[in-house]
Amino acid sequence: MSNSKLATYTKISPNKTSPRNHKIDTITIHCVVGQCTVESLGNVFASPSRQASSNYGIGSDGRIGMYVEEKDMAWASCSKSNDQQAVNIELANDQIEGEWHVSDLVLSRCIELVVDICHRNGIKRLNYTGDASGNLTMHCYFYATACPGPYLKSKFPYIAAEVNRRLDELTYQDYIETLPDRGYFLKGDGYKDNIKMKDQIKHIQRFLNWALGLNISVSGKYGDATEEAVRNFQKAAGIAVDGSWGKNTLAASRTFTK
Repeated sequence: MSNSKLATYTKISPNKTSPRNHKIDTITIHCVVGQCTVESLGNVFASPSRQASSNYGIGSDGRIGMYVEEKDMAWASCSKSNDQQAVNIELANDQIEGEWHVSDLVLSRCIELVVDICHRNGIKRLNYTGDASGNLTMHCYFYATACPGPYLKSKFPYIAAEVNRRLDELTYQDYIETLPDRGYFLKGDGYKDNIKMKDQIKHIQRFLNWALGLNISVSGKYGDATEEAVRNFQKAAGIAVDGSWGKNTLAASRTFTK
C-alpha cells in the first residue's frame, strides 16, 4: 500500500493503529477548526495525549502533510470501523467560526489528493449520499461535532463530482495505455474464455461510457449495445461507420476530447 507523492512534509504520529484491517474504500474529510501549516498540524498530532491524528492534512498555503501512512489507521472520525477503511484528510480553514470557510486553494488541493488516493487504491467512484452509507463521509456522521463546518458540507457534492470526473479521465488514460494496436474487434468477440480479449473489450466499453456518457455493461462481450455505441462514436469522430473497433477507431479515440 503506497502513500501519496503529493505530500511534501511528513511527521508520523504515534496516534495510530498499525496496520489497518480493511482495504481503503472511503474518504473522510475534516476541517482543522482554524488556520494552520502542515508543520503545526504535525505538532498537534505528535502528542500522545491528543489521542487523535489524520492520514493527511492540507495547510493554509496548500502544502500537503502526511501524519499516518495509508497502511495504518488514523484516529480521526471517532469511529474505528470508518477509520479502518477511510483515508482521513484535515483541511485548514481561512475563516474562524461562521461558515468555517476553506480557501479555493485548499479545496483544490484536497480534490487533487483525493483523486490520487482513489486512483492508487482502486476506488473507481465516490458516492456521496449525505450519510455514512456512502464512501465520502464527514466526521459529524460518527460523532456529535460541527466538523467539517457548513461551508465544506455544502461542497461535498461538488467534491464527489469533480473527483469522479477526474477519475473518469484517468480511466480513459489507463485504457489508452493498455489497449494495443491490433486487429479488429467485431460483434460477437469476447464470448469465449479469452481473458485477454475480454479485458481489452472492457477497456473499450469503459471508454465508450466515458466518451459518450453511456452506461453500457462492462462485460467483455462485444454485443449489440457495444456495437451500437461504437457506431455512435464513429459518427461523432467523423470516421467510417461500421460498428467494428479497428485501427481508425482506436486512432480517433486517442485524439478524442469531451
